[in-house]
Amino acid sequence: MAKTLKSEKRKEQSFLEGSAILIVATLLVKVIGAVYRIPLGKLFDATPMGYYSTAYDLYVPMYSIAMAGLPIAISRIVSEHVAAGRFRHVKKTLNVAKAAFFITGGLGFLLMIVLAFLLTGSSITVFGHTFSFEVFDRGALPSILCIAPCLLFCCVMSAYRGYYEGLRNMIPTAISQVIEALGKLLFGYGLAFVVLKTSKNPSYAAAGALLGITIGTAVSALYLEIKYRLTGKYTFTEEQLSKAPECYSTGKTAKVLVAIAIPIVLGSLVNNISSLIDVAMVQSQLARGLEKAPEYFSTTYADLIASETKSALASGNTFVWNEALPNSLYGVHRGFAFSIYNLVPSLTSVLGVSAIPILSSAWTKRDNAEIKNNVNTMLRTTALVAVPAGFGIMALAGPILSFLYGKPTIVAIATPNLRILGLCAIFAGLNGPLTNMLQAIGRQGVPLKNIAVGAILKIVINFVLVGTPEINILGVPIGTTVCYAYICIANFICFVKYSGVMPNIILALGKPIVCGAACGGAALGVYYALGFVGIGSSLKTIIAIGFAALVYAVMLFLTRAITEKDIISLPKGKKLLKVLEKLRLMR
Repeated sequence: MAKTLKSEKRKEQSFLEGSAILIVATLLVKVIGAVYRIPLGKLFDATPMGYYSTAYDLYVPMYSIAMAGLPIAISRIVSEHVAAGRFRHVKKTLNVAKAAFFITGGLGFLLMIVLAFLLTGSSITVFGHTFSFEVFDRGALPSILCIAPCLLFCCVMSAYRGYYEGLRNMIPTAISQVIEALGKLLFGYGLAFVVLKTSKNPSYAAAGALLGITIGTAVSALYLEIKYRLTGKYTFTEEQLSKAPECYSTGKTAKVLVAIAIPIVLGSLVNNISSLIDVAMVQSQLARGLEKAPEYFSTTYADLIASETKSALASGNTFVWNEALPNSLYGVHRGFAFSIYNLVPSLTSVLGVSAIPILSSAWTKRDNAEIKNNVNTMLRTTALVAVPAGFGIMALAGPILSFLYGKPTIVAIATPNLRILGLCAIFAGLNGPLTNMLQAIGRQGVPLKNIAVGAILKIVINFVLVGTPEINILGVPIGTTVCYAYICIANFICFVKYSGVMPNIILALGKPIVCGAACGGAALGVYYALGFVGIGSSLKTIIAIGFAALVYAVMLFLTRAITEKDIISLPKGKKLLKVLEKLRLMR
């Protein structure tokens, strides 16, 4: 009998099991992120938050390549190799990916450095001609420089995350995410607090907060490197390797990687098209609107101008409102409203990560029954997360912002934006996994076409509405919602067309919508009902959210939106099912 290694004990996780691991990790990351962002929101006014948001939004599209596109490409390749028994190809793919992604990360790092200087007003001379661009406020330069090294560490992480995800082991990804978040919390807020209190410079304080993200990413990358060095050789048995075909050459492996990765990477890049368009357009369009009607802006945002002026004077700085207001309004939208909305698509995106290797494996084997089962489960699970969250945000936008940040002036501006983004959260939450499903069946180019149309819609709406003084910053969430609504619907239609699989619409989407509407209605009704009792706003918000969650849980079981098979698929699912049966919640 062939000698075997420890890999005999390697266990592949089911979709729901892998999703549960990533969801728990993501929730933990979001809790840590809240502990970071909420105090940061209280520490920062709109001006430093504007610098922070500008740098972060410039970084996010490149981050999406490293931490969304590249791991998905590796995951799909690895899962297909394993399904076909090409076990020797797996390690080869990882080694080629690490080398390629290191180069990618280095180029991204250099690009961020160049953009940092160009887009904040620095001049460049080419063939005797001097060019100067000032798309962002000059105060954003230190922030962009501090977050740029992240790209190098992210690309190192992406190779390892994709490798483990392709093997249907989500634990290393989950642990690395938590480490990354803890680093951001400990170093990011700490540096922001110390720098702001010592220098009283909002530009340097924002840079300190982003430097913490870079440190957290570096530590997370180090964990994955050590993890692989200690356990990587135990991935497959000697018997599996001996029976596997010889692996491709380095050149052919690289070609396979590039052929699959490029469309997925571009899809991930333009999937963050909303942020990319906003960072490029919003502040300039706000400035354009301000030039048209300065009196309207000075009156409408009088409280914000007074607050920012007072804060600047206290720090020994000046706030020239007609120059700095676009940055401040952008900071309110991105730093406060958008940060809450973004919790939803970032949470549902992990479901697509978990489904990629399973759906790719079923597609490789042409197992139509397994494909349909996975698609139904994936869509329903995504909807069960995105729909109630979206309705809840729409119902309690203002109370949530007040509870988290307690800044009346900022909350008043951010509330209508967040309410619109609540609807967007449903479409954006569903869109990520739909994109992953198309990628899993080899149609990675299709989302690009749909996103291109969505981007055009977003650009047109931003140009028209954000530049209109009476609408200004409110035009940003409107454009984002239209963009993602189109992409989500188009991706769904294309998946049905190319896969030949028609999901069970009532089970996958209908029941979650009914349950989510009940959740949002309960939250809104309880919040306003408690107002007649004289309970404080914060306590009302907590009670309303808790009651809405209870109503949602009950509705899930009443409508049979969760099945016995779903429960059993979860970690400790059989024990959980017995408890639910005793409570008569499951039959």
